Amino acid sequence: MHRFFGRFVIGASALLIAATAHAQGTNPSGRPFKLGGQLGASVPMGDFGDGADLGFHLGGLIEYKPASLPVSLRGELTYHRNGLKDDAFDDVFGDVDGNFSQIDFVGNALVPFGNAASTARPYVIGGLGLYRLKASMEFEGEEDSESETKFGLNFGAGLTFNLSGFETFVETR
Repeated sequence: MHRFFGRFVIGASALLIAATAHAQGTNPSGRPFKLGGQLGASVPMGDFGDGADLGFHLGGLIEYKPASLPVSLRGELTYHRNGLKDDAFDDVFGDVDGNFSQIDFVGNALVPFGNAASTARPYVIGGLGLYRLKASMEFEGEEDSESETKFGLNFGAGLTFNLSGFETFVETR
């Protein structure tokens, strides 16, 4: 459970930078669907940070804003990868190479604050996810890997703003 928590923290707390396709100068409520992509850093924290390097994540999302609700609904598919620190297990196993990866399928509700016409708007986000975790290692010419699938929760906050014709957001979870 302790190993899972470390992996969950890296996945759920990753800094996300994303852009959703949105024409500049149009009314945000005029289009109920948005498609977007994510690219950012996956920062290892806690005990997980003792064995993992800074990583990356890459993903896609679709967001739906029902006209009758004050919230948006977002579905995400994200891939995270962190390398194994060069010296993390060398004392025990010798020369070890490996990585940690995670695939997330997440459904979220997003609640914006402030005026919808403003250029920057804060929001809170939270939801449920299915997380596929995998650890792979190679040492002394042999490869080994373990994987498991878990359900989890995520919560966070972000800021959305217009940037060169795209509705962009910066978010932490």
